[in-house]
Amino acid sequence: MDPLARFTAIYDALNAERGWWSHASCLRFAAAATMTSPGPPEGVARAIRGAAEALRKGSRWYGELKTSLRFVVSAPLVNAGDDPARFLAEVERLRAIFRERGLRRGGAYEVIAALLLRQQAGLEAVPEPSIGRFQLLYEEMKRHHWWLTGPEEFPFCALLAGRAGAPRELGEAVEAVFQALGAEGFAAGDPLQTAACILALSGIGARVAARRFHGLAEAFRQAGVAIWKSDYDELAVLSFLDPPASEVADRVLRCRDAMAALRPKPDRSTTFNLAASVAFLELAGTTPATRELIDAKALKDIQSVIDAQRAAAASAAGAAS
Repeated sequence: MDPLARFTAIYDALNAERGWWSHASCLRFAAAATMTSPGPPEGVARAIRGAAEALRKGSRWYGELKTSLRFVVSAPLVNAGDDPARFLAEVERLRAIFRERGLRRGGAYEVIAALLLRQQAGLEAVPEPSIGRFQLLYEEMKRHHWWLTGPEEFPFCALLAGRAGAPRELGEAVEAVFQALGAEGFAAGDPLQTAACILALSGIGARVAARRFHGLAEAFRQAGVAIWKSDYDELAVLSFLDPPASEVADRVLRCRDAMAALRPKPDRSTTFNLAASVAFLELAGTTPATRELIDAKALKDIQSVIDAQRAAAASAAGAAS
């Protein structure tokens, strides 16, 4: 499989039926999350649109899946052969349990966590021990950084819940990476915590992970690409890879040229984001773990786009008034 050609073909099939009122961003991230799905691109695109429509119809009128997030949520459902109606029922069940346990309302991030936990459970009801691990991991992260940790960490707590090890040990692993990245000169904040969560999933150790992360940042800078906090999660995903940083950076930049040719043209952040995901699959190959990571990243990325759009709309409304 050629991940770049596959991504482009699925995106083109999705974009061919995009209405003027909808954003292309959701379709790009959905294509990124279904690069490994079998079947012709047109068939994958139809499956995504069918699942997205089922999510829209089955969601509460004010629910998160009325937004373009539903297209990206549909991608893992299509990958796993999950039923949208059963998924929505599990989301509602888990939300009720989260409230009983005193977890904060997480909006879309709660939906993403539910999806990941459900897939770890083999598309069955998420068992109590898994929910307990998820909550303990969230509390561990809050213990280290209560001012940074919020529902936006739910997706990565869900991923970590599926890994071996006690929640305290996994929380310490995230913190060790966070501190190692800080020692390499990267700015503390929520983007760094997200990067630390991703890198803790790699199992390569805090110091090695931080050195790879730093080496990639330098390779991109030497290639004339500025690295911002918003790029930290891309660097974290790419740090899983064994090839030299210069080779990884070169592959990402070649993929980025292809992303810049998409229509409508993505912005700078999106081209880098998508190129990193495609290059990662090209160099790492397809495994359940790599697909899970790309799914989680695509889901969190599109929700960040939605959050930014809402913030911009609220700012414009405030200025107009």
